[in-house]
Amino acid sequence: MTHPLQPLGLPRLRIALSSAICGLLVGCSAFQTQSTPTTTTTTTTTPELIERAQLSVQTATAPVKPGKYSFRISQFVFYSDVPLDPNDPLFQELEELPDQLIRELKLPPSTIPVQVFLFEDQERYEAYIKARDPKLPQRPAFFFAEQRGSGMADELFVFTWLGKRLRTDLRHELTHALLHGVLKSVPLWLDEGLAGFFEQPLASDGLNVGHWNAVRSASFRPNLARLEKLEKVDQMQRPEYQEAWAWVHFMLRGNPKARVALLDYLQALRTSPNAGTLQSRLEPHFPDTATALLEHLPRIEPAARIRPSR
Repeated sequence: MTHPLQPLGLPRLRIALSSAICGLLVGCSAFQTQSTPTTTTTTTTTPELIERAQLSVQTATAPVKPGKYSFRISQFVFYSDVPLDPNDPLFQELEELPDQLIRELKLPPSTIPVQVFLFEDQERYEAYIKARDPKLPQRPAFFFAEQRGSGMADELFVFTWLGKRLRTDLRHELTHALLHGVLKSVPLWLDEGLAGFFEQPLASDGLNVGHWNAVRSASFRPNLARLEKLEKVDQMQRPEYQEAWAWVHFMLRGNPKARVALLDYLQALRTSPNAGTLQSRLEPHFPDTATALLEHLPRIEPAARIRPSR
């Protein structure tokens, strides 16, 4: 059963937009429709009237996000244009995600609502994302944190579509949202590494088999210092996602000293947007951090054999 909700007041990308209107209008001309010719009459116009008319056409023809149905689970508010069952096991599992992060990362609960827009199909989803920002890379889902003003919490949004990857995509993007709800900032690589860890169901214990299969290659050369210098989303390609997950798994499921370093780092990020680097926190315990990670990976191999990839 769905319950209509009042609007809550608007990048998987960690992009903070200063204006939702600006984001929606960029590239909107690609979705304009041709108008039927009309009889020409002589009128007096002003630049303001022309601009207003153009804005009206753009707004009317731009792709719109879903909103016909809505329901809330935990702090997640789901919007769709097709009826969805809030009692579906997928949504019930997502209700447990905030508690999972709280237990694992020792973070306080986030109280900021997360608006989740579920498009009916991939075509509508991609059209909306392209209209919002044509420069965004092609991704199956996006997380956006929009700044509202000084002293106000960011508004948090997730966009994806009802495809086969829905479970993984939602867990990944909602992890981003939960982290941004309690931390002053999240370094790009760590944001993606944690999302790669928690995108797996609880029973998987953070084991991302796809990433693990990649990093166990003999050619894998981890470099945390390089990862920590990445600041742009397009710098995070598949190998970077895989390595970021590997570092997080090492810290959460490897050496206890590495876990303490990560948890202390996250606490520092709660109060300061610049908490230094994790590399500097790991080095006193692991003079060669890359070797420490490489020694950790074979130890999770038996678990990978018995847990199916999700």
